[in-house]
Amino acid sequence: MIGRLLKELARALHHYVAFHVGRALGRGIPEKGLAGAMPVTAFGAPSSQVERAKDPHTPTAGIPRADSRPLYWPKDDFDWQILSDPRGQVYAGGPSPNLLDMLVREPKFILDVGCSRGDFAAIAKKRFPNSKVWGVEPNKLAAEQAAAQVDRVLCHMIDEIDWNGEGVQRGDIDTVFLFDVLEHIYDPWKTLVTLRNLVSETAQLVVSIPNVRNVLLIQDLISGYWRYRRWGLLDITHIRFFTVKDMYRMFYQTGFRVAASGGTQCTVSAEIFEKHRGGEYPQRVELDSASITVHSLEDLISLCTVQHQFVLQPADYDKLPPDERQWIDAPHPPTKAFPAD
Repeated sequence: MIGRLLKELARALHHYVAFHVGRALGRGIPEKGLAGAMPVTAFGAPSSQVERAKDPHTPTAGIPRADSRPLYWPKDDFDWQILSDPRGQVYAGGPSPNLLDMLVREPKFILDVGCSRGDFAAIAKKRFPNSKVWGVEPNKLAAEQAAAQVDRVLCHMIDEIDWNGEGVQRGDIDTVFLFDVLEHIYDPWKTLVTLRNLVSETAQLVVSIPNVRNVLLIQDLISGYWRYRRWGLLDITHIRFFTVKDMYRMFYQTGFRVAASGGTQCTVSAEIFEKHRGGEYPQRVELDSASITVHSLEDLISLCTVQHQFVLQPADYDKLPPDERQWIDAPHPPTKAFPAD
């Protein structure tokens, strides 16, 4: 009798321990007992899978799971996995140093917004050694690298920075870089208003933004594709898309004026531009899936531009000439996609 009770007690104790160990590890333990269970780590996933999850380049690294033992892993590596990889959003290099030639005066205090790991800011610091160069970079990994190249890096979104707490007064900053930044921000209009209220009245902002009206992007769209990539016009971290006219509207509506502008082309769009620039308008640009009627050289330039570049200056509405006020006053053309009822 006593022996049987001891056996029942041992069995009950075994199930009790197995149940609570399973809960602690986040997974069930097979009925055959602890000895037959799959090796687990503190997170309850098989050790081979946990090692894979530690690698930030794995597809589901950093993705919270209801069950710590994943049921599905993507078969291959895809561009969208960069969104879960902090290191994948650290951009090396930067824009061409020639953009510094767009500056209208030598800077004293440069703010490089979205400086990534600071490569371009370091070039600016070398060219203007007497200037103070600060970076703003919300990605911690990138900010840590940039801190070694410039005077200071603030690891925040620009709208969240306490400038007084950082010892920066309104008007101290006379130069701002916004290179391929505004398209990554949920509210770029707010960012520009923040800068308008921070910089000096004679400040210069050098801005670059990808052109969603690019002829090659239109070609892909007509063909049925809107393929996000790790970089480029459809960088998967882009959340805003602009044509050059809407870039102008955004700048003027947030208190700036365009003092100078330029743009870049890729090899294919440059070939299209050279083929059609000398023709009479209107003329047709043949694509793989369709053709586009171009009505002016201005249209052709816009269609062949990959990235628009600007120098902005703070502006007051009352001091703008009529042709510039139109970017604020003129109603936006009605959309063709969703006509009003």
